[in-house]
Amino acid sequence: MDATRDDIEQVRRAKARYARFLDTKDWDGFAALFEPNVRVRMFDPAGNIIVSHDDRDSFVEAARVGLEGGQSIHQMHNDEIDRVSEDEISAIWSMEDMIIFRPGSVGPGRMHGYGHYHELWRRGPDGWRIARLELRRTILEFTEK
Repeated sequence: MDATRDDIEQVRRAKARYARFLDTKDWDGFAALFEPNVRVRMFDPAGNIIVSHDDRDSFVEAARVGLEGGQSIHQMHNDEIDRVSEDEISAIWSMEDMIIFRPGSVGPGRMHGYGHYHELWRRGPDGWRIARLELRRTILEFTEK
């Protein structure tokens, strides 16, 4: 496997950990996937920004609070991965997620969504990390409790 293939495979595996860490609420593992100054934007299907963070700590804390009391599944499919430079990779992933919020939690009951992650990954001394993440939703459904 050449360096490019190996780097792409490392990014694929890191994105798989992203989903697993969210669903198992491994916040230290989740945080380790991001650069400290990561730029995160998430958009609803109409293109409105619904989440905006410019650092890892605030994003990870928002994810922790948002999933508190909930059970989730995050799945990634159909990756499109390209090398931008020696130390940068761009990636687009089709995604589906579902969060079931339990009584007394912060959520509406159930959220089910689809969309695409658009990401920039950078290689640093500790491996590949997400430098920029945008989630552009195509479908977002809520079911009340």
